[in-house]
Amino acid sequence: MNRKLFILIFLISATFYAQKQDLYTFGKISKEENDLNIYAKDTTANAVVLFENGSTEFKINNGRIIIQTKYYTKLKIFNKEGFGKATIEIPLYRTKDRSEKVIEIRGYTHNGYQKTVLNPKNIYTEETSEKIFLVKFTMPNINEQSIIEYEYILESPFLFNFTGWNFQSDIPTIYSRFYALIPGNYIYNRSLSGFKKLSENVANIKKSCFKIPNSASEAECEELTYAMSDVPAFIEEDYMTSKKNYISRIKFELSEFKGFDGINQKFTKKWKDADREFKSEPSIGRQLKKIDYIQKKLPKEIFVVKDELTKAKMVYEFIKNHFSWNKKIRLFTEIDLKSAFEDKVGNSTEINVALINALNAVGLNAEIVLLSTRDNGLPTQLHPVISDFNYALAKISINEKNYLLDATDKLLPFGMIPFKALNAYGRVMNFEEGSYWIDLKPIKNNLSRLTLNLKLNDDGNFEGQMHKSFNGYKAIEKREEILTSSEEDYLSDIENLDSKFVISSYQNFNLQDINEPFKELFDITIESNLNENVILLNPFINSKITTNPFKLNERTYPVDFGYPRAFQYSIQLEIPQNYMIKYLPENVAIQLPNNGGSYIFNIEQIGNKIKMHSRFSISKSYFIPEEYPYLKEFYNQIIKTQKSLITLEKI
Repeated sequence: MNRKLFILIFLISATFYAQKQDLYTFGKISKEENDLNIYAKDTTANAVVLFENGSTEFKINNGRIIIQTKYYTKLKIFNKEGFGKATIEIPLYRTKDRSEKVIEIRGYTHNGYQKTVLNPKNIYTEETSEKIFLVKFTMPNINEQSIIEYEYILESPFLFNFTGWNFQSDIPTIYSRFYALIPGNYIYNRSLSGFKKLSENVANIKKSCFKIPNSASEAECEELTYAMSDVPAFIEEDYMTSKKNYISRIKFELSEFKGFDGINQKFTKKWKDADREFKSEPSIGRQLKKIDYIQKKLPKEIFVVKDELTKAKMVYEFIKNHFSWNKKIRLFTEIDLKSAFEDKVGNSTEINVALINALNAVGLNAEIVLLSTRDNGLPTQLHPVISDFNYALAKISINEKNYLLDATDKLLPFGMIPFKALNAYGRVMNFEEGSYWIDLKPIKNNLSRLTLNLKLNDDGNFEGQMHKSFNGYKAIEKREEILTSSEEDYLSDIENLDSKFVISSYQNFNLQDINEPFKELFDITIESNLNENVILLNPFINSKITTNPFKLNERTYPVDFGYPRAFQYSIQLEIPQNYMIKYLPENVAIQLPNNGGSYIFNIEQIGNKIKMHSRFSISKSYFIPEEYPYLKEFYNQIIKTQKSLITLEKI
């Protein structure tokens, strides 16, 4: 088949899905689908979703209202790298007395016009947590160019779990459609995320479509159809927050229920209503009232300190040292302050609620800040959606300066929030004056330094010392790296960066003093590649950027570094009299637009010494998609510069 004919058939196929989405026949494939062996709009794709459909309706089951969604997917696997798409995981939610379930799972694998049926014996359940479990299956007889199709029905008793539809995934989709029939009793807010526009957006009213048993009234329904065509793959790249913020999807959120008996229940409230409910909420609101309990546990010397900042730091250190974090992030479940304090082990909220109570106990005005971590997505600011939040911090104000505190990490200095919490904004729950939004800002000093003083010896090797210094988030990363590995492994990892790099001695400073920069001192030898009296040396020792983290042709979502950072590198090479400096790299200066960052590289010969200095800085933490090409080229130019070599020649 020639290229033009192939593209024509592909276009016909795409049009078919867009126009005949209701007419698919389970178990059958078309000639166009069978002959499709590459996706023209993304030739790198290992697989493509040919057609997917979701259909949600409200049903009555054993006298209870449930949400029933029928899922159907047909996709083509082009090569072995796409075989993973043949394994399907269906996450289900449960509580102590109710659970979601999946029924009527069936599937086919098509190889040409021969098909293999999914065996029900190959469907199994996997426990992941107390409230989440997975139903999993792998389609049989998978080969290159296989087409798989499967469908199932998900039944949920949780009306709040009707959350919408994802049109985008990590492989391209030719056509994705979602249909919903929602009784007029249920009012859902809806929002569209992602950069793709809907190819179909239809809303109608269907009369007399839903009735509760023993009720004389029948409800009208809102009939909705949303669709997208030619949806590109969403490729995750470095320096991003949760993909939920950016993928193309339609999101539903239960706002209000209007009962047949005339009683209405609102789920979307104003913040003043949420504040009032949160104050008496048992898992956190009531735990924040246990100030007297914590007061009795605090050292007496804290109470006599008059300086508020000193007092706050003493409380912070006491709580941080008293607790060990069990690595669990909880917000509205498993919160028991007294039990956690007695066990000296707690989850994220138990520890930080203890901190808030302790600060209040010594006369400081501390408040709780609700936020969503970077991997959990951004909370909506339109109205209260408490389920959007999954983490809590403490906030105090001293001398008109705000401090956000987290006592879960023993390596975290006072006033510094963990990297996972750097997610734009949080909500301060002020019970007296009303809650309000606050920006979650990183500390500014995140400078790392590397300094080398080396001398070329008679053997043609470089010997000397390497100094490293780390501030801010980089200091935390380094301390954690060293404390969680042996010194031998740590030094081996550094030596493995360059086969000619040898460490003969090592010291570190301020490993436990987290309020000071973390420093390291190495005695090192660098074996040169002396060849015919010529030495070639890359001056970026132990500091090169070798890979560009930005590889996409186009990035449709922002780059989020979390915090600004800078790296400063200096080297001094002393050259003996029997060598001459034959070549030095050229100086370089690069600037990102909008004061986004810069890179400078200066090198010069002073007598028998080579002195080099470079500074790489990212001056802001957030870059919009339009700035991505500049950021990508910025890294390309740095990598190119750092491949430059110094040439020395023996006289």
